[in-house]
Amino acid sequence: MNYLRNPEKTLGGAAWATTTEQAGAEYEVTDEQVDSMLKYAKDMRLSSVLDIPFFVFSVKDVSRAFTHQWVRYRIAAHMQQSLRYTKISTDNYSWFQVPPEISKKGAGAITEYAKSQINAAKTYESLVKQGVPAEDARFALPIGVKTHLTTAMNAEELMHVMTQRCCFDAQWEIRNVAYALYCMGMVVAPKLFSGSGPHCISEGICRGRGKGKCKSDAETLIAKMDEAAEKNREAFSRLAEGEWLEIDLTDALGCRVPDEVKKEVSNALGAEVEADLPVVLKLRK
Repeated sequence: MNYLRNPEKTLGGAAWATTTEQAGAEYEVTDEQVDSMLKYAKDMRLSSVLDIPFFVFSVKDVSRAFTHQWVRYRIAAHMQQSLRYTKISTDNYSWFQVPPEISKKGAGAITEYAKSQINAAKTYESLVKQGVPAEDARFALPIGVKTHLTTAMNAEELMHVMTQRCCFDAQWEIRNVAYALYCMGMVVAPKLFSGSGPHCISEGICRGRGKGKCKSDAETLIAKMDEAAEKNREAFSRLAEGEWLEIDLTDALGCRVPDEVKKEVSNALGAEVEADLPVVLKLRK
């Protein structure tokens, strides 16, 4: 949604100015100095430098299972959709998330799962119709209900998120968001975010349960995010302020359910279920 303009040059100039008599606003920093300072700041983990660039982004169509994990990042500001004031519309079957591992099991598993969500929604609707406030009726809703939130983070915390959540120990939903944010960083500030990613890539050490076995999978996704960023960076730079660039990352991060499976689920339930998992990154200049 928004970010510090020219983040690399801004933090580079401000950091180098600390070694001179010139103020940060007066210091003319070169590209070579920016590169040198970024490397030094990341190697030495200089919070005073990496805290300067900020990024504000919104995430939607994620489950509350995701947001319960996401808001644990406290060096950030979070504003989430409130189910005290927002009533969930259950007119269709698009209000809940379908985990990919359920989708992969086929129509039977999707149908069984969807029925549990639908039954919960019926209880929710019944309570609301009886006059129960939405803030209390929401207790009947499952953790898979879709929600949205807006977050502001500085670069250092974003790198911390990428280190933890690009790891294949992370739950699939928060991992997708972490890789999408990495792609965002590589479009907007590639020098700043270069080298970010899970421990096995950023530090060369596996801190997860995979004992290094998933490193190749992480390297593959990082390469795909780098490729997507490289492909779209110039187009983003040409945008006028306020314009949006859309990058579809579904093939790399998401899930598409075969049409015949969707049809079988639809016949069983009498309505379509959003079983696909699209992952789309949108950047505003």
